[in-house]
Amino acid sequence: MALTALISAYQESGEPGGPLRAVLPLAGRTLIERQAKLAALAGARRILVLVERVPPELLAALDRLRRDGLAVLLARSAEEAAGQVDPSDPLLLVADGFIGDECHLRRLAAAVPPALLTVPDASVDDRFERIDAESRWAGLALVDGAMLAETASMLRDWDPQSTLLRRAVQSGARMLSVQGEAGAGNLIIAERLADLSRVHRGIVDRAASGRGDWISQYLLGPIERVATHALMGGAVTPLAVGLAAVALTALGAAAFVWHYLWVGLLLMLLATPLDGIADRLARLRLEEGVGTSWWCHLLPALAAAGLFALGLSIGRVHGWGSILLVAVLLLFLLAQRFEIEGEEPRGLIFLAERKGLLWLLLPFAIAGYWLAGLFAMFVYAAGSFFWAQRAVRAGVPPASAGDQD
Repeated sequence: MALTALISAYQESGEPGGPLRAVLPLAGRTLIERQAKLAALAGARRILVLVERVPPELLAALDRLRRDGLAVLLARSAEEAAGQVDPSDPLLLVADGFIGDECHLRRLAAAVPPALLTVPDASVDDRFERIDAESRWAGLALVDGAMLAETASMLRDWDPQSTLLRRAVQSGARMLSVQGEAGAGNLIIAERLADLSRVHRGIVDRAASGRGDWISQYLLGPIERVATHALMGGAVTPLAVGLAAVALTALGAAAFVWHYLWVGLLLMLLATPLDGIADRLARLRLEEGVGTSWWCHLLPALAAAGLFALGLSIGRVHGWGSILLVAVLLLFLLAQRFEIEGEEPRGLIFLAERKGLLWLLLPFAIAGYWLAGLFAMFVYAAGSFFWAQRAVRAGVPPASAGDQD
């Protein structure tokens, strides 16, 4: 049985001009795009969008979803939607204007239909439909294709979403309350743009969380935030930003080979915020993390080649010991990577990595002490390795006598 999501997208918002709730802007895209991405992450194989009219903004949003690989279909009526769902298939109903966290959809998708997600009556307003004296509908329901078909046959002029909800309640649907659950405060039924302002801030803040190095958190963070805000509503993809990082790093390495030291350093420094920008964009759009992208694996290899080329260029002036210095530096970085694999040692954020090493070189380059900068990078890499080794080993329990035997 394949899970299908049915997203209601026919109610108008309270904004001037009466645009649909589904096309209200949210984190650089539209509300319905986030709904569809969340449903797909929860396991929905197909996305049915229940609409009455298809304005250009909605059509553009659906086209973007299809380009992202989602199977999105339109249904102009409940009867048409029922015809595209097998009676035995589970159906995840998403309310018009609903926004929540991925955990909410996953929780309901794992239940046995019929089931409803509910919120306490005292904690929400009339945007959430009342179920009984104590509970209101949170905006998610799990039914099946058969219930949708039965509801469609009796609709007449009734609202499809509300009627399907009432049918689920009458059939004894299990009530899953979000009271006390993580993310309970993130449930929204948006009727106008103002309803999404807090959600928008939360989504943008979460996209910036978990940056793994001190350079990204304390130096590049503002640059990444401004650039992400400028790009999130456009057509630029995380892949395009990642390719730009790869290109700049490769050009910087080539400039080092030809002894254009300042050109090479500036190009590689320009590349340092780009993978963070790509990661933020991917998180905002609920796309696969950039950590699994091929360019993300190519980037450190090109940076290592660039450092080796820098050592070669410096060696032409100060002797070939700089090449050995870079080689040992890279070995320390590689050993550190294997040492901390799968671990989170204390001080992880301050360990040596590509961005921190490049920015450490900048003040030495400004002063004209390139060889001293290379040595400082070596000391940083060596110190980071020994710190990581000590931190990881300190967290490993000693072997028992039985293990030694």
